[in-house]
Amino acid sequence: MVRLRKIVLRDKITNNDIDSLDDSYNISDTECFAHVTAVSGYQAQINLVGKQYESLFVARIKGHKKASNIVLDDKEYEIIQIRYHGITRTDIYFGNKGSDENALG
Repeated sequence: MVRLRKIVLRDKITNNDIDSLDDSYNISDTECFAHVTAVSGYQAQINLVGKQYESLFVARIKGHKKASNIVLDDKEYEIIQIRYHGITRTDIYFGNKGSDENALG
């Protein structure tokens, strides 16, 4: 099901501009609207990202975006893959890790 939903792009910004040994970071949250599609089915998930996940989603966002995690419906998800389509659209694949016993590679 595809719908326009509000998501939060959570990005980690490192503080190592002055000191290269400084590993601390700040978290930046950016709210945006995206077309979010749930990917169901073992074979569809294998074809898209090469593994099976407990839940897998695709967010299509206007513009060139980046993030470390995504928050959807007050639940934080891991980003699996980001695909850029020029400067007009970004596709972000995100989800929860599920069983890896049947995963490729």
